[in-house]
Amino acid sequence: MSETNLTFKCLSHTKRDDGLIGRYNLEVTDTRSGKIATISVEPKHLASARSMKRILLDRCMLYRATRVEHDQMLLEILDPEFEAIQE
Repeated sequence: MSETNLTFKCLSHTKRDDGLIGRYNLEVTDTRSGKIATISVEPKHLASARSMKRILLDRCMLYRATRVEHDQMLLEILDPEFEAIQE
């Protein structure tokens, strides 16, 4: 299994006129280099590991997560209950 060197933190989200989430604002940190990028992504792109790889590559960050690892990352940043479950 590959190991990603990126950590993600959800800073905020914006809502569309219909009340659904329009974009997520994330802070992405490369733990090896210390490089930090702030990105704004639509939910459909955030849900796709392939889209996130492309978005982060445009920012010179290599995202090598498998689909399972990507799903775990989504759970960690989007589910406020996740930290309580882990403790």
